[in-house]
Amino acid sequence: MKKKTVLVIIFLLLLVYPLYSVFQLEQVITDGGLAKEAQAELNDLQRSLWISWIILVSIAVYYKWTFKRNLVFYLTYAFLFVAFAVFGIYVQRLVSVYNIPSSFEDSYTLGVFSAFQNIVVSGVLTGFLQAAVWWFTRRWHRR
Repeated sequence: MKKKTVLVIIFLLLLVYPLYSVFQLEQVITDGGLAKEAQAELNDLQRSLWISWIILVSIAVYYKWTFKRNLVFYLTYAFLFVAFAVFGIYVQRLVSVYNIPSSFEDSYTLGVFSAFQNIVVSGVLTGFLQAAVWWFTRRWHRR
């Protein structure tokens, strides 16, 4: 099997872990679980997203280093945007379902802020890693 095929299979398998966490969180909310259980599942979702990010970035660095292409980095950026947008939706859903007090006056600002905060942090970290790999794959910086 080619390296590229193996990397694509690993990338697709990594999407299963966050999806499983989303389904667990959805099940707790629809079953009418306690707010503490829902918050724990939300934390598990966020943890699964960051663990998936670590592995995706590792694959992206390897792919960029060996094939000199940014495809997996672009897929990682897309994953981060979609995944943390879903995370923001669930943050706001917990606020509205369980009447959790929010420090924002608007009823939807906490979810948007949580999603934006995670998207920016993960995007900046991924961008730094992408720039570092680009820098070290060039020969001109070693002179």
